[in-house]
Amino acid sequence: MRITGFFDERFEPPAPFIRTVLKSKNLGLSHRLHLHIDTGASVTIIFDKDIELLGINPEKLKKAERNVGGIGGMVNTYVIEDATLLFRTEDRKIHEEKLRLFVGKHDPTKLSPSEIEIIMRMPSLLGRDIIHRFKLVCDKSEDEIYLESTTPP
Repeated sequence: MRITGFFDERFEPPAPFIRTVLKSKNLGLSHRLHLHIDTGASVTIIFDKDIELLGINPEKLKKAERNVGGIGGMVNTYVIEDATLLFRTEDRKIHEEKLRLFVGKHDPTKLSPSEIEIIMRMPSLLGRDIIHRFKLVCDKSEDEIYLESTTPP
């Protein structure tokens, strides 16, 4: 089973992304997202732009055990406990991955207007908590990016 991604040419160099639908019964969510495939991210995390797009109020979520840090600094981190990511496979089937999805919200009172602009362009990330469930192939020279299951369905 293979889940194909794409290279987003708006980034220099082009960045690997994957299409998914995020579902949460508790939040009444079912929304399409593009997640940046980031082997440097330990967890899959939704950031400010997508938080706003999805209409999530992080203050109503459970606070994570610890805040997450990385590019953009430390962020207030929350958890969607019942998240499911739906991926369309090459053979047009739907593959589900359940996870504790992290939600990272920057504090705009600690940022300049130019920093806020940059933060609002930051993509949400598909982290190693999901990537490690698959074989990852990322070959820009062949224009190939995909996740492949190593176990039969």
